[in-house]
Amino acid sequence: MNYKQFEDNIFAEWLKRSVANGDGCELAPDGLLYRGRFVYKDGYWSREPGNENAIWERAKRRVLILTKDLNDEEAWDIRAETGRSNFSGENNVVVSAPFYKNLMRWVYGLLTIDANGHAKKFAEIDRQDVYRPFYDQAPVARVNCKKQVGTSSIETSVLKSYMERYKDLLVKQIAAYDANILLCCGASGAIKDFVAENYLIDLLKLNNWIYYSPRTRKMVIDSWHPTYTGDTHEKMYSDMMSDVEEAWSRIKL
Repeated sequence: MNYKQFEDNIFAEWLKRSVANGDGCELAPDGLLYRGRFVYKDGYWSREPGNENAIWERAKRRVLILTKDLNDEEAWDIRAETGRSNFSGENNVVVSAPFYKNLMRWVYGLLTIDANGHAKKFAEIDRQDVYRPFYDQAPVARVNCKKQVGTSSIETSVLKSYMERYKDLLVKQIAAYDANILLCCGASGAIKDFVAENYLIDLLKLNNWIYYSPRTRKMVIDSWHPTYTGDTHEKMYSDMMSDVEEAWSRIKL
């Protein structure tokens, strides 16, 4: 499947409906993260399309990250994100935002679980020279449930209203990736609930973090938002991986 063409087509439909609904004409495209050349221009990092299709299709395990919306003043293509700090200088590659640091750690942990269902400890992976290059080539798709630009937070009721208005398009996009791990980030469980009600309707709760679809053998993680400040980064990672290990021992993904 040509995912980029699929994404471009569905976003054209999303934009048309957004304008008709009075929700604005500025949408942030998302989907499979680009795996092509890194570009540093005018102080900003971005990335070109590359072999993300092939990486995704040959991966045994692939992660779909579901978040609320884009926290920025203007829309940009999330597929080209790098997590790298802008204005760092082309030769100074560093990830400083907690949002990206946590996502990179979580994805590293989820995709490196061994055959016995054991995840790496936080102390083993809490190094940017470990998790960043891994994430740069990992099979990852990023989907915002609300495509219109947002802010640092959103009322759950507002997010739900957007998901309902564009439900058919959001379900179509989620289903197209056929990811076996869906990482639902924040929104007080609303994103996980949307998945359970509209995509994986046989979803079962296994523990505090983990849900499982016996029919599709997909795992859903009801996670904190990556910018959550109520716990340390270590505790969020460790709690997630502990519950993943416990669930893994029962379902043998």
